[in-house]
Amino acid sequence: MSNRYRALWISDVHLGSRDSEPQRLADFLAQNTADTVYLVGDIFDMKALSQGKGSWCHASSLLLGMLSELGSNTPEIIYVPGNHDAPMRSWAGKHLGNIRVEREWTHTTNDGKRYWVTHGDQFEHHIEINPVSYHIGDQSYYLMLRINRWINYWRSRFDKPWWSLANHVKNRVHAARRMMNKFEEVAIRETARRGFDGVICGHIHRAGIRHSASKDSACKDSAVTYANCGDWVDSMTAIVEEKSGALNLLHWHRTPKIARIMTEAVAA
Repeated sequence: MSNRYRALWISDVHLGSRDSEPQRLADFLAQNTADTVYLVGDIFDMKALSQGKGSWCHASSLLLGMLSELGSNTPEIIYVPGNHDAPMRSWAGKHLGNIRVEREWTHTTNDGKRYWVTHGDQFEHHIEINPVSYHIGDQSYYLMLRINRWINYWRSRFDKPWWSLANHVKNRVHAARRMMNKFEEVAIRETARRGFDGVICGHIHRAGIRHSASKDSACKDSAVTYANCGDWVDSMTAIVEEKSGALNLLHWHRTPKIARIMTEAVAA
């Protein structure tokens, strides 16, 4: 039996990249549905495909088919493109089949709170990052994703759940933690400035829900909820809204073997 939520947010699937895990997301979507589904950017990795660094597999095609058919039990699907699928932003205000494309969106929860839905790459522009350090960090992250595949292959042989090497390392490297914390602070400050109760975004591949007061002097009394969807190359996470209006973070750490079996069952 599937779980039904009032709303569901996923981001950073990176379909077309070598690191995407479409079979896991297909498994997740087969068992978790919602009245409104938000695709919060970087669903496709057009950068990787255009640079010849990506690949398209059967599982990606299966997931794309599932996304296009979500409308049969999902009244509303809203796609907010990110920086890796930025060309899709030119479709803002239009429909791709049953999927509505928008640059950003406002979601009102069942308890009356207003959330700003945006991919979040614009927040990075307000953070001072050394270009060399950024490049080294970026390349190190993708290397860890490659290593992680081998680690989780062997973990699956012993029926162990998915484990993230990248998250393990990022949470222990001071420079990485500082950059991601700064990203969250910028997002919270801008959300408060715009008058929202919270923001739901992606981009930095660190899932979490944080309740914080804005540090902006003009909005110092504003309580803001920061919610990051995480990703489907490493974290395997999604944000959901319960019927009460509360937001929760879901982790989907099935073993690769189980995920493949479930995907084949959905395809049949």
